[in-house]
Order: sequence, then structure tokens, then C-alpha cells
Amino acid sequence: MSRTRLTIWGDFTCPFSYLAWRRSEDLAADADVEVDWRAVEHDPWHHLRPVDVTDRFTALHDEMPRVTAHLMPGEPLPYTLKGHVPFTGAATAGYAEAYGAGVAVPVRRALFDGFWRHGIDLDDARVIRTLLADDIRSGSSPTELLRVWGYAVDVTGGPITTMGWHLRRDWWSQWHELGGVVPTLVVDDGPASVGEDALTRLAAEMRARGLDEWDDPTREHSQHPAA
Repeated sequence: MSRTRLTIWGDFTCPFSYLAWRRSEDLAADADVEVDWRAVEHDPWHHLRPVDVTDRFTALHDEMPRVTAHLMPGEPLPYTLKGHVPFTGAATAGYAEAYGAGVAVPVRRALFDGFWRHGIDLDDARVIRTLLADDIRSGSSPTELLRVWGYAVDVTGGPITTMGWHLRRDWWSQWHELGGVVPTLVVDDGPASVGEDALTRLAAEMRARGLDEWDDPTREHSQHPAA
């Protein structure tokens, strides 16, 4: 029997992408499922557009009830919002390098948990370098800056290698062609499901595999954001 391939495009500070990632982690535990996660920045910084930090946080805070309405009975979604929603250019670049080095799984876990549990700035190159250094060094990159020093991004927050630049560019182009909504999910070679429909499709994939029960009392439960 062939494996089911889930290709997902998502952003690390998008709450719908966060739930999609949580579900993809459970699905990836099934030997018959392969998850290919591709990072995009759905709302990048632009020098011609004023940045209102308060508005970005308010918009994220207001989205959370829509996200938690998708939770299946007992499904955990731990998060703590700290009043700041960073851009994710550096995180996306670091993830592209991790993907090329074969350590995408632990790095995307570090990035999602870093923001949703700890509120770290995913657009600060120094933060991303520190956060990902050990995982990057454990990867298979032939580039000395990654293999020896563990640098996931350059000093500006951009990718280190040509491969990293190409991956980030290609993911953005693919995602844009599929509609430009996060998360975007493609199961095998089927049609794309986007946004909340992607969450619904992932829930169906979990139910089909009996992965929709959370009866372990030691597991985390959903938390609510700090004001």
C-alpha cells in the first residue's frame, strides 16, 4: 500500500497553520503518512507599509476563537500570546536551510513552539541563530557555516545557501499559485484545501486513522491567550 503524502504550506505565526502543524505531527506518527511542510510568510514586512504592532496582535487575538472552534473533543492547542506578532522572514529562511539539511522536523517544532509557547521574535536573526543552532549542526548540510557553526540565517535574517534561497522562493511561488491562503493542504496529487477547509481535511485524515482521541490525562490541554 502506498503512503499518503500531505504537502502543507503554512506560516509560523498563523493560528490556523499552528493547528494544522499540530495535526500534521500526529499524522506523521502513522507509518502510512508522509508530511512535507513548506514554510511561507503570508504577511511579509514591506518598507512602504506602516507597521502597527497593536493591530497585528489584535487581529491574531481575534482569530483564535475561530481556530479553537475547529478543535476535536479533547484536542490540545497550548498557546500563550504575549502582545507581539513578529514577521517571519528569518524563521522561514532558517526553516528552508533546515529542510535542505534534513532537519526540518525538529526545526519546525522549535519555531512553532518558540512563538506559540514562548513568544519569541521569529524575525530576529540573532534569535533564530541561537534557537536553531544545535539542530542545524546535527543536519547534513555540506556548508561549513551550517555544519560547524550552526548558522541557520545570515545577519540580515536571510538564507545562507543558494539552496535555501531557492526553496523559499519556490515554496512561495507554489503557494501563490494554489491561492495564497495559509494553511494550504494537498493530499497526494489531489486538489488543494485552504484555510479552515485544510483543518477540516486534516481532521478527517486523523479520524480515518483513529488518531482523534486524547485520553491520556498527562497530555496537554488547550490554553487561552494572555491579554
